[in-house]
Amino acid sequence: MLWLFGPVILTAASAQGAASGDAPIPPTEPEVLGVGTVSQEGRYEFCSTMSRDRRTITIGIEHGEWQSMEAWRWEDGEWTGPQHILGTPEYTAQDPYLSEDEARLYFITRVRGDADIGYLTRDEAGDWADPVLLDAPINGPGNDYFVSITRAGEAYWSSDRANDEGGYDIYSASLEGASDSEATRLPSPVNTRAYEGDPYIDPEGRYLIFASSRRRGLGRGDLYLSLPDGEGGWSYPIAFDERVNTPGHELCPLVTLDGSALLFTSNEDIRWVSTTIIDEMIAEHSEASAER
Repeated sequence: MLWLFGPVILTAASAQGAASGDAPIPPTEPEVLGVGTVSQEGRYEFCSTMSRDRRTITIGIEHGEWQSMEAWRWEDGEWTGPQHILGTPEYTAQDPYLSEDEARLYFITRVRGDADIGYLTRDEAGDWADPVLLDAPINGPGNDYFVSITRAGEAYWSSDRANDEGGYDIYSASLEGASDSEATRLPSPVNTRAYEGDPYIDPEGRYLIFASSRRRGLGRGDLYLSLPDGEGGWSYPIAFDERVNTPGHELCPLVTLDGSALLFTSNEDIRWVSTTIIDEMIAEHSEASAER
């Protein structure tokens, strides 16, 4: 069953540095987004995705044994909502990802048992229509979740379909592929014997951000960045510093469609920060590589 947007409930929220009527401005240091509204005490907010104008954010919510997605709208200097998008105990929904043209909202569900990736499209009225599950090679044996897609149509996601090196790894494939055999597991040093998941691929493929529980991390899970190595692979990932990674759990990285902000989940809340933090990491990464 699918619920479309419902009535808006007005609630108070931080202006996040923006004047009334303006879109919220991403901070220069990571901050919890929408304290008391988008991010609420006592509940687990998972992944998030934001519209290009930064006025709508869709997030995943944990409800014990099931998950749902809800949207919040920035109006008159505060986050208003929520609007229920999708999710029931029988048809769970999580890991929202808004396509570049904002015409599709991707998500994961366990309606068939294992986690599968699907999407919603807008109908003529502008509401989200009934969900559709993706075919192979994206959905395969095992659990598949957290998809992001380049402008060229290359999808990146995490799966435990191989399950011979510690569980989840990151895969890629053409969104229009025809068979499971076309799914490519990213090579080392991106994938390791540790957990690798939640891959965000830059629309132009310039960098990859993902979550991992690899050794020497700061906490249960940390965020890492890797660059193309020029030979069809990826550079050795570097960890985000203590501004992002904590002794707790960081996951669900995603850059807003306008390229201005990095969204991520940290210790059960949605946080965001200006993408200048990514620019700094890329510059440092490139400089260190040039010195080798």
